[in-house]
Amino acid sequence: MFNHNSLKQAIADNRRIKGVHFTYPALAAMEILAAGGIDYIYIDGEHGAFTISDIEAACIAAERHGVTPIARVPDGTAPVITQFLDRGVRGIVVPHVETVEQARIAVEATYYAPLGQRSFGGGRPYAHIGNRDLPSLLAMANEGVSLSVMIETGKGLENIAAIAAVPGVDYLSYGMMDLCQSLGHPGEPRHPRVTAAVEKASAAARAAGKPVREDFIAFAWINDLVVEGARQLLP
Repeated sequence: MFNHNSLKQAIADNRRIKGVHFTYPALAAMEILAAGGIDYIYIDGEHGAFTISDIEAACIAAERHGVTPIARVPDGTAPVITQFLDRGVRGIVVPHVETVEQARIAVEATYYAPLGQRSFGGGRPYAHIGNRDLPSLLAMANEGVSLSVMIETGKGLENIAAIAAVPGVDYLSYGMMDLCQSLGHPGEPRHPRVTAAVEKASAAARAAGKPVREDFIAFAWINDLVVEGARQLLP
C-alpha cells in the first residue's frame, strides 16, 4: 500500500521537493506531471471546484504514480478533515489558522492516538487492505500523514511561534492575498510592510523548530503551467 509522504520525508531529510497545485480535477494532467517527476499534487478544497468523488479519484491517480496527494481543506474542523483523509489525502493544509487552539484542533483531527483523536471509519485506503493488526495500521497511517497550517491574518502572524510549536504541525505556509488584506494592503502581497512581516514571522517559526513552505517546496499552479507552456511552445 502506498504510504509515502514526500513532504514529511523532505522535512526530515532537509531537501527540496516540487509539486503542482490544482484548482479543478484534471486526472490526465496529474498523471502526465507525475511522469515528469513532481513529488506531490495539491488539491485546493477551499477555493477549487472539487467534489468529494473528484478528491478520491485524484488520490488514486497520485498513488498510482508514487506522488503524495495533499489538500487544502475548507476549514480546520474535524468532520471536514476526516472526510478528506478518508478519501486518501495524505497531507492536510488548514487555512485561516490564528491561534494555538485552532492548530491543536487540526492535529486532533489529522492523527490517530496517541498523537490525536482522528476518527476511524470506512475510508480508503487503510480500511481495505485486510490488516487485522489495527494498532500497527493506525501507527502506519500517522507516519504517512502531514499537517500544515496557513497563516493569513495579522493575528496569525502574532501567534506564529506558539502555533509552530504545537506537536503534529509539520510546516507553515502563508495565504498571501488574505494576509496582505489583513495588514491593510489589499492586492499587494509584495508590499514592503507585508514582506517584512512575513520574514519576521518565518524566522519565529523556524526558531520554534518548524519550516515554512518556501524553505523546502517549489510549486506552481496548474493554470500558470498551462499558460507558460503555451507561450513557450506557441511563440
